[in-house]
Amino acid sequence: MNIQKSLDTVNRYRWIIITIFILTIIAGFFVLRNLPKDYKSEAKLSTGLLDPSRQLAPDRASYTGPDIIIKLNQQFSTIMDIMRMPKNISLLSYRLILHDLKDQKGTFKPWSAEVKVLTDAQRQEAIGLFEERLGKKQVLTPLDNGKIKLYQIVTSMGYDEKSLNKKLDINHEQNSDFISVAFTSNNTLLSVFVVNTLSNDFINNYSLEQILNKNTAIVVLDSLLKKKEAVMNNRIKQVKDYKIRNGVLNLDKQSQIVYQQITDNENKRNQALIDKQAAQAALKSVNEKLASRTSDKYLGAEVIEDNRAIISIKNKILAAEDNYLRNGYKPADKKIVDSLQLLLSARLIRSNDQYVSDPLIAKQSLVQRRISLGVEIEKATAGIGDIDRELAKLNAKFTGMVPFDAGVQNYEQKADVATREYLEILARYNQTSLDKNIGLRLQLVQEGIPTLPESSKKLIYMAMSAIASLAICFCTLFLISVLDRSVNNGAELKSALIAKVISELDYIRPDNDNIAKIWGTPHAESEYTVFKNQLRTLRFELDNMLFSNSQKVLGITGVGSASAQAFTVLNLAYAFAQMNKKVLLIGNQEFIPALQKLKIPADQPIRAVLQGADINENKPFAFINNDLDGQSLLEIRDREALSGIFGSISSRFDLTIVALDPLTDGAENREWISFIALYTAIFVAGSALHDKQKAALAPLNADEKFAGWIVSGVKQK
Repeated sequence: MNIQKSLDTVNRYRWIIITIFILTIIAGFFVLRNLPKDYKSEAKLSTGLLDPSRQLAPDRASYTGPDIIIKLNQQFSTIMDIMRMPKNISLLSYRLILHDLKDQKGTFKPWSAEVKVLTDAQRQEAIGLFEERLGKKQVLTPLDNGKIKLYQIVTSMGYDEKSLNKKLDINHEQNSDFISVAFTSNNTLLSVFVVNTLSNDFINNYSLEQILNKNTAIVVLDSLLKKKEAVMNNRIKQVKDYKIRNGVLNLDKQSQIVYQQITDNENKRNQALIDKQAAQAALKSVNEKLASRTSDKYLGAEVIEDNRAIISIKNKILAAEDNYLRNGYKPADKKIVDSLQLLLSARLIRSNDQYVSDPLIAKQSLVQRRISLGVEIEKATAGIGDIDRELAKLNAKFTGMVPFDAGVQNYEQKADVATREYLEILARYNQTSLDKNIGLRLQLVQEGIPTLPESSKKLIYMAMSAIASLAICFCTLFLISVLDRSVNNGAELKSALIAKVISELDYIRPDNDNIAKIWGTPHAESEYTVFKNQLRTLRFELDNMLFSNSQKVLGITGVGSASAQAFTVLNLAYAFAQMNKKVLLIGNQEFIPALQKLKIPADQPIRAVLQGADINENKPFAFINNDLDGQSLLEIRDREALSGIFGSISSRFDLTIVALDPLTDGAENREWISFIALYTAIFVAGSALHDKQKAALAPLNADEKFAGWIVSGVKQK
């Protein structure tokens, strides 16, 4: 969405907005100057829901925290909804219409046309019917239009449910025990009558309904209570009879004792198993140590090796001594004997240091330990057997108690359910009886009284109407700007088409579009001066492009109003003629009215020129009508001949401007453009540019012959 475009739209229609705003205020003043005054009367009802002094036995004991607030809000909402029910509003309608029908001078409102047409007899009959309906508390509906149109009479006086509810306000103030009943009307006595009558009638009817509902509930609960009591007594008797019949006395206590004994014996058995397994593991370890001859050095496992080594050394000593004797006591043999003696002594010393205790003592201790462990295992095995036999007895005893326990539980459960149901009904019966006597009691603590008129709302209504008119205007303009697809200047066109814009030309009013006057003698009118300067800038740009490409033929097409395009093309041709150039303009019928004002002949047809006719030169420029009678260029002459004709025209004139058909007529334009080296397009400001047109114009950006866009008729701010 273009915000700037929306602001421009608002600025364009600003005087209309201001006018509507002022007219709205003026109209509101005259409409509201005789606005009748409003009188408001208010009555207050006390419910006792939040008044501790009136709560003897509150029924909210089971509610805590937010639940209390929700419960209270529900009760207040229920009371206010009941007050607005048609049955209560109908009673108010009857009392209002009876008040006015019985006393014409003291009516709250002037009699309506429907009341005035009633005869005295009909009015008395209507009074009787209304009093009858009031006594029966019947609801007034549109169907009550019989011989005497009761509903129509009430509606005509504004006493029907819809009319009363519009001005009736019933609400509960935050954290208050009061319900406010307010009514606003043009008569203070009417407001007082409505709030007081509605409040009193509602209190009486609501209290009566509450008592009737409580009485009905008490009767139902009493009957149900007697049934539940009989069921409860029967279930309790069944429990007692079952226990007497089966000789069961305090089965729960007995089963608890047996179960505890079973648990204790199971714990003993588990401990005995643990002790037995521990003794077996210890016995296994002792046996392994006694059976091993290599694993434990304290049992003499290493003594054998040492003894073998000592015996071996001794044998070597004997052999060495024998050699020493046989060899005649040689010193060398003596040294061998001494060495072996030293080795034997060292071995004996090490053996004595290594074995500080007797291995036989350790082995004897292990044997004694094995005997004691065996005794412990036998004792544990015997104890487990005794415990298993005791458990079997206890389990059998407990199993025998299960059927009786199941039977007792079944009867006791039924008796318990019956007792709970009885107590629940009894509690509800007592609560209902209590509510009937000291329950919710509405009180009218503040009656409605006559008051001064309310503050005038004329200024508020006038301000609201003025603001509403402004809002409507702005919303309308906003929709116009959103739905508006028009392009009003070069920047918008460039943004819409992403194309080159070579110039903008200001809007010239229709009464000032005299081309001769624009290009005539100098004048001080800024409108003409700015427009001429813009044309000169455009002329320079186009002339520079033509000169750079050594071309003398310029095509001009466009989008928008044909007459606006023709005005721009004529001014451009006139601008080039001001450079003392011989200019030829080839255009259609749109140019003829303006050419007649310039006194330029417009009777030279292009068909004759294509057939070889000479072109008549005129000042400030020559003109040829491009009407081909429904044919195209290539249907009249071939391409080679046409090229020769356009070449001769280019050699004779300094500039040839060809006014092409609109861009929507693509077929004929393509034939003309094929003989033109440069062309531009005029976009008339204010013309709509839809998505389909954007897609059709997009290829122009890629055309090397296309010089750019000229935006004409731009209205400056």
